[in-house]
Amino acid sequence: MKGIKLIVVFLLFSFAALAQIDSMLVKKSSVKQLKKLGKNAMKQNDLGAAVVFFEAYLKKSPKDASVMYLLAKSYYEIGDYELAQGYFDRAYTTDKEKSGEALYYEAQMMKSLGKYDSAKLFFQKFKKEYKGDEKSLKKQAGKEIAFCDSVQKLIGTEKKIVITHLDSTINKVNTEGAPVHADENTMVFTSLRTDKIEYVIEDDTASPVIKKLYYAKKENGIWKYAGEYGENFNVPGYSTGNACFSTDRQRIYFTRCKENQSGKMICAIFVSEKKGDSWSEPVKLPKNINNPKFTSTMPAVTRDPVKGNDIVYFVSDNKEGRGGMDIWYTVYDSKTKTYKTPKNAGNKLNTTEDEISPFFDNDTRTLYFSSNGLGGLGGFDIYKAIGDGKKWSSSENIGKPINSGADEVFYTIAPNREEGFFVSNRKGGTTIKGKGCCDDIYNYKLSEYIKITLAGVVTEKDNPGQAVPGATVEVYIKDKKTDEKFMIKNFIADEKGKYATTLEADRDYTIIFKKTEYLGTSGEVTTNGIRTTTDLIKDGLLERRPKDPIHIPNIQYEFDKSNIMEVSKIAIDTTVLRLMEANPEVIVEIQSHTDSKGSDQYNEKLSQKRAESVVTYLIGKGINPLRLKAKGYGESKPIALNENADGSDNPVGRAQNRRTDFKIIGTLDIEVLNAGTDAEE
Repeated sequence: MKGIKLIVVFLLFSFAALAQIDSMLVKKSSVKQLKKLGKNAMKQNDLGAAVVFFEAYLKKSPKDASVMYLLAKSYYEIGDYELAQGYFDRAYTTDKEKSGEALYYEAQMMKSLGKYDSAKLFFQKFKKEYKGDEKSLKKQAGKEIAFCDSVQKLIGTEKKIVITHLDSTINKVNTEGAPVHADENTMVFTSLRTDKIEYVIEDDTASPVIKKLYYAKKENGIWKYAGEYGENFNVPGYSTGNACFSTDRQRIYFTRCKENQSGKMICAIFVSEKKGDSWSEPVKLPKNINNPKFTSTMPAVTRDPVKGNDIVYFVSDNKEGRGGMDIWYTVYDSKTKTYKTPKNAGNKLNTTEDEISPFFDNDTRTLYFSSNGLGGLGGFDIYKAIGDGKKWSSSENIGKPINSGADEVFYTIAPNREEGFFVSNRKGGTTIKGKGCCDDIYNYKLSEYIKITLAGVVTEKDNPGQAVPGATVEVYIKDKKTDEKFMIKNFIADEKGKYATTLEADRDYTIIFKKTEYLGTSGEVTTNGIRTTTDLIKDGLLERRPKDPIHIPNIQYEFDKSNIMEVSKIAIDTTVLRLMEANPEVIVEIQSHTDSKGSDQYNEKLSQKRAESVVTYLIGKGINPLRLKAKGYGESKPIALNENADGSDNPVGRAQNRRTDFKIIGTLDIEVLNAGTDAEE
């Protein structure tokens, strides 16, 4: 499997010197020695040398399938997918039993080369023919078959984006990565910078560590290298990189990496505070995050929209994950000044393969990350998911032209939202051998940026035109597949009740208006189909919290039963459910009433069951049980006469008495609700 793109590098001789030494060794070495030299080069992550030794070996021993497989893996690591495919094919054809896995990787190479139909056939062939011990590969092959079908949709929906390869002042012949905006005209990135052509290999076991943090400035629309970033970030003996900034730009998180005694490269996350025009001495995050047995790297930080705390996402190979590298997160508690125990971001993001390079867009509450376990166009593709913590929408491939058959990682969005950066080893970059061995930084710019503005005013429902200053406006986005809602931003209306914000195209939103002593209300807004810059209006009406019960109209039950009829569910959804979603702190009593037919005891029992049916339905819709109480009042609280004055039956009055109401009876601490959610996770 291709090495994980950590910020770790391996610096050897210049390529010219290396080739010269390899040539002398090849002439002097026996067949047996060539094989050993190739294997040793692979262990040292010197894949360029491994290619030289293995190719020389195969000229003298052309039927050794195991070496064909190792040579294919070496070309795979370097990024030469065409040669890798050829040698995987030769290895499998020569000896199917010893090189069964070669068929799987040959299919992967086809995928990276854009041969999706062929890749699908080879994944199917592998799944049918493979008899080896790597069961996870067989399982992944089943997923890849479906991925090859879905990839066709990505190809047909290429977005209008201009991609620019940053110039040679930034992209050298070695590896650059982790670009992030410090401000509109300053970009911080990670690099191994040298004027010589060096042979560089990326892997999580590489050594010694030599990358540093650098920055570039934007001058007349062009990014130019400006020097090392910070006075106290880069230190001798450590590879430093993967910087990210808090949303207020007052904290910078980054990683330092060093090989441990077992030869494994371990990265740890540090944080530094802004002090005037400089940064404080970096502090290493605690052991619950930087477990010395595992690597913790590639931090991405966002702001908790409710409490304002930092939420730090990062990548780790912790054994408690789903496999390979997973995305984890920790929350900084500003009250106790501690970082909470990290949690895995869950199976909507993480797979049994590798997920790396997260970036959190605070404006839309969207996490961008790279994965080689979710299908895609080949190698690592960039995906996005909306949410926080462990609650996420379905992951979505961002498609072409940013994603390709090569590896795409470290996607970011600029403050102006019209452009950003990503990193790729695609053809056309500044490389050592003209192949895709080394990552370069690319700038992308939307050729048709659509700016959608939503504005409105919040007023009192019972006092038309009266503004509600200081009302809270919450914006939620809906997952198109599940209809689940995720809050992406919240803010306060001004003294005139006015607000304004921006939205993304092709999304469905719920807007909630609320303020203490008022009942929150909600409304729907869609940006689907909008293809030009547009201004939308959504006003909010708030009414003061009522002390009396509120009637739910059109609630019907089967005769003499407590089951809710389907038509009644619509009434519940548009009244009490909407109110409880817009007011997540309120506790509601569901009240059910009957007319006077039947005994008091029977009516009380029936009404209790009916109230409980409504509560059960609301819980099924996601309302916390702590916020609901069922109460059957039977016939004890009529609002109309069951009988006329002359003793005759009053069907109209009885119908009015057979009702279901709800009443706000209290509020629940939001922190208690959140704690309950965390406990469930």
